[in-house]
Amino acid sequence: MIKIHKLASYTWVEVISPTKEELRQVTNDYQTPVKFQSYMMDRHEQPRATYDELSGFGALVVRAIANQSSERMLTMPIFLGFSNTLLVTVCHDEKQGKMLSDGAQVEYPSVVEHIISILFDMISPYFDQLDVISHKAEELEGMHHRSISNHSLDELAALKTSLVYLRSATAGNLVALQELQPTIKTNVTLSSSLMQQSMAAISDLLIEYKQCQTMFDVVGDVVSETESAFGNILNNKLNQTMQFLTIWSLVLAIPPIVSGFYGMNVKLPLASADQAWFYTVVLTLLMVVVMIWYIKRDGRFRK
Repeated sequence: MIKIHKLASYTWVEVISPTKEELRQVTNDYQTPVKFQSYMMDRHEQPRATYDELSGFGALVVRAIANQSSERMLTMPIFLGFSNTLLVTVCHDEKQGKMLSDGAQVEYPSVVEHIISILFDMISPYFDQLDVISHKAEELEGMHHRSISNHSLDELAALKTSLVYLRSATAGNLVALQELQPTIKTNVTLSSSLMQQSMAAISDLLIEYKQCQTMFDVVGDVVSETESAFGNILNNKLNQTMQFLTIWSLVLAIPPIVSGFYGMNVKLPLASADQAWFYTVVLTLLMVVVMIWYIKRDGRFRK
């Protein structure tokens, strides 16, 4: 879907979930570099900022949160192509499209101001997800003294997967913004005051993304420590279970040994007595008691 917004100082071409034909149309109608089509179409494109000297057209690719309702948090790229009089935005997710469309209600003095506004809108969901993941991590961390269920392990795995995507996206966006700053300063025509404001705004964005990246690293460390603690607890429970089974396998091995001897067709002590069965039961119980006493005395199977 393509929407054209004619603004006072520039034209905004908004593209949501495009087809190849729509991208060719945008490229032909607005003379954007053909090489940028792959940036627009690729759902796995990594963050970057670049500038084409021949066409005077720049490109910024950043990754924004998508599928916020899903259990595992994913990110998808947003393409921001720009010149002095043209802004082309391409996204592949409806929520991202809504976020970009909300910007149509505000008219910005320049393309750069519009791009900066989009970048500020993009970072808010990262902090929202950071709060959600931090809360879940705290809940899981408090389960050390309770039984660990499969559901808890699934939640922990989902948190780790989400953190991988989010940490990678914030790190990539940070690098792209660092590349964008000199690109705008060198190639975009702005008044002195607007340029200063834009550079200051990008510097603020860099601070926000660095803070977000640091906080994701901290939460990632907490989740890793929680996973390690879960593993230690599960290993300890497994050891206790194996100890229990080993002890009872030793104890329960005694009755078959006694009954096996007295079941053989040979002469054994007390085998011919009238109460032989009673003596074998007493002998078995006595050996079981001795085995249990020895295990407790040895202390090898203590918890």
